[in-house]
Amino acid sequence: MTIHKAALSLVFSALVAVSFALPAAHAAPVLIDRIEASVNSGLILNSDIANFRRTEKLRAQLDPLYAGTSVGAKGANASDNDIIEYLIDEKLITQQFPVSDAEVEQEINSIQSNNKIDRAQLRSALAQQGFSFDDYFELIRSSTAKRNLIDRDIRTRVSISDADIKNYYFNKLSKADSANRAYQLRIIFVSPKTYKNAAALNDAAKRAQDAVKGGEAFEEVARRVSDDATASSGGDLGTVTDDQMSPAIREQVKKLQIGQVSDLFGSPTQGYYLVKLVDVKSEDSSRLDRMKEEIRAQLMASEYQHQIQIWLERQRQNAFIHRASQGNK
Repeated sequence: MTIHKAALSLVFSALVAVSFALPAAHAAPVLIDRIEASVNSGLILNSDIANFRRTEKLRAQLDPLYAGTSVGAKGANASDNDIIEYLIDEKLITQQFPVSDAEVEQEINSIQSNNKIDRAQLRSALAQQGFSFDDYFELIRSSTAKRNLIDRDIRTRVSISDADIKNYYFNKLSKADSANRAYQLRIIFVSPKTYKNAAALNDAAKRAQDAVKGGEAFEEVARRVSDDATASSGGDLGTVTDDQMSPAIREQVKKLQIGQVSDLFGSPTQGYYLVKLVDVKSEDSSRLDRMKEEIRAQLMASEYQHQIQIWLERQRQNAFIHRASQGNK
């Protein structure tokens, strides 16, 4: 532990101690509040848990990271521990992307303008739901910080390709039997007839595999290395069905996602193969077309959550986090 973290730990312990107050001499101690965690220089109090539950419905409307989380699924019924962990993550974000009062006011003014209401109408609408303007103000602050995280750090990391959509559809949603699908393939074949011995054959096949894994285009490796008749066209086998593939190739294709390349397979006597799955087609492709944007949105939401979790884990590794019941992290 560094001196800096040790000092912060002592400060934390002292703060916990003063969470209790004696209103008069010889009176029983009264719990004013309790510190549940510290995140660098910020504190999370027991009252923050109660406030989270009280404003959970408003948070669900405003917080861009709330939906899709375990806490979001449980809502106000989430455990204290789950809420504290969520608030720790929130504190890490707001510390990295601080939002001033002026920025919050600007955001609220924009919301009012878009909804054609004034401040008095906004306050009235909040009061009807049981929330104060201060509740709204602070949730807008944290929500703006989270959108800043998404816009400045996460958005460029998220990209969903048509291949991603097709892979999801054919693996999760397609009603067509896999036997009724057609596969667009490319192939590299290293023939034993081209090499004087098994060692040379194995070496050539391994170099082809390494070239593809290293980032060289499959088509270029096929033109340069493949002994198949399709070499001049970059190994393009066209579109084939299950019954048009050999059992060995079919076995490999069934393991692949669109865009993936198989492991090297074959034998010294028969030669070695690499197969790339370029595309998949089926009799219910029209259903895929109708669902394409819905699937894209679902995959993007999932990938945003994944990338945000990676970001938070990295921040946690570099932060000083102290849980009252769990010690230092």
